Amino acid sequence: MKLDITKISKTELLGKVISDYLKRFDGLAIFYLDGDLGTGKTTLVREILKSMGWSGSVKSPTFSILEEYHINGVNIYHSDLYRLNNEADFEMLGLEINDKTKGIFFIEWPEKISKFNFGIEYFLELTVNKDYRSIKFDTKDNKFLDCIDRINVENPI
Repeated sequence: MKLDITKISKTELLGKVISDYLKRFDGLAIFYLDGDLGTGKTTLVREILKSMGWSGSVKSPTFSILEEYHINGVNIYHSDLYRLNNEADFEMLGLEINDKTKGIFFIEWPEKISKFNFGIEYFLELTVNKDYRSIKFDTKDNKFLDCIDRINVENPI
């Protein structure tokens, strides 16, 4: 499924829809955010966190590599793996994610590590060219895809 997010209002709406879905989620949600520099990965995460109730700033974790947020009892991790050389670098962060972990994990540049293969995985591919910005979704979570699909039906471009 692919969605046009050329207008910032569409990214804001997408963030709200994903946030509303995640507020009811109980488990581990892992979002693999794939896309070149400047495609809007951090902007999307910022909109999701804002809609979940985060009132502080949301900066790109490009230099810190990992940012943690705790919103209404939910642990949320946002990582940018661009500067990592390999999976061992990721393990050095000391973040213990396993099949019993609950929370939300946003991973930019996911090709730097192996997929977790547990929790519910969401693959988001963001692309941009001169006049068009889009996001493509892939997951086995059909309820999530239904929520995203309603954006096109209820709020056409």
